[in-house]
Amino acid sequence: MAQSTIEVARAAMSAYQALESFEATQKISAGAISAEARIRYKKPNKVTVEYRSYQDPLAEFEEKLLGGVEFVTDELIGMQLIYDGRGTWLYDAGKDVAIYKPGRALYSPLRGTNTLAEIGFLCDLTHDYLLRDGGQDEIADRAIHRLGLKPKVQHRSLLLKEEVFSLKKATLALDAETSFPLKITYYPSRASTLFYLVGPSTPITVEYKDVRLNIVDEQRFSFTPPKGTRVFREETVPRDGLGEKLPFDLHLEILEQQEGYKLYGDRATVTIDEEVDRAYALLPLVSSQETDEEKDASTERVHGMLSLRVGNYLSRNMSRRRAYLSEHGEQATLDEITAQFLDRGALLKDQLPEALGRQIMEVSFETDGVYWFLLGEELEKETLIDVARALAKAPKESK
Repeated sequence: MAQSTIEVARAAMSAYQALESFEATQKISAGAISAEARIRYKKPNKVTVEYRSYQDPLAEFEEKLLGGVEFVTDELIGMQLIYDGRGTWLYDAGKDVAIYKPGRALYSPLRGTNTLAEIGFLCDLTHDYLLRDGGQDEIADRAIHRLGLKPKVQHRSLLLKEEVFSLKKATLALDAETSFPLKITYYPSRASTLFYLVGPSTPITVEYKDVRLNIVDEQRFSFTPPKGTRVFREETVPRDGLGEKLPFDLHLEILEQQEGYKLYGDRATVTIDEEVDRAYALLPLVSSQETDEEKDASTERVHGMLSLRVGNYLSRNMSRRRAYLSEHGEQATLDEITAQFLDRGALLKDQLPEALGRQIMEVSFETDGVYWFLLGEELEKETLIDVARALAKAPKESK
């Protein structure tokens, strides 16, 4: 006897409640965006990921324009990503480097939403969605039930939390035997960042194959760096704590007092290998208030925005920047130090909409084994060089 729509939904809810773990190959696609990975999941929120393919055109363009992508495709493929419910290990076996990051850092070409191994919505199917029978079919020789979903409401206020349903509609292909969702197809609503990333009429598809249920070993979700691995730990450090954490000199007061910049949010992201005194940091910088002289003159100095990457170790991102500036940049002089300067915006001016055609420039240099990469937006070349010069000639202190 065929199951009714509500029976299909309730079976999927019950199956999810009973599920402890699963392993599968997951594929994500949305227009030109795609990724495939072998994933493992264990309740309540442990996940491992090994990417086999990864394509994110927006990240590729962002890498050329800003160099801001932490890991590009070739680097993500081959990494082991282990989220233990509190933080994430990124293990790069090719470089013998492991990085521990706080929180969930599994990466995905679908930004702003947890997509990898995410099937928790199944537990509230009858509560949250209007259901429609989509009939029966087969996927990879597995019988499936199709179930149409539409949120009952787009927004729900529950006093101590807010729920936003970021889809217009979805279709599930549920395994007829296990009720596992072998395929999920949905269209994002305006409440989702994906609406603006992929467009209103592009379906987002999540597929699972080679699914194995309740067989994943708990040890898969813990990680011990192999002997000889260089281990870094990322943390957010307040401005006043940078001097203690960093194994090299960083004089932010020079930027604050002489150049008119301050650390945005008063915090920086620092990644540290404490065993061998190696570290690198990312510092977003914004313009300070006008000086009294500028106010009196009724003029406004245009500072723009800056981001500073600095370290006595070259991260993957910093290594790519160094190579890119060497290939496409030109020499600049910071008094006695030779630097590399690159007008990134000019390289891509034909690919930028007029509204985004702002000045984006970068300068890099090295001082006593410390590598500096200063990216500026909406400021003149001379201003960026002046800031770099101030950093380069800062007094050195013994650590």
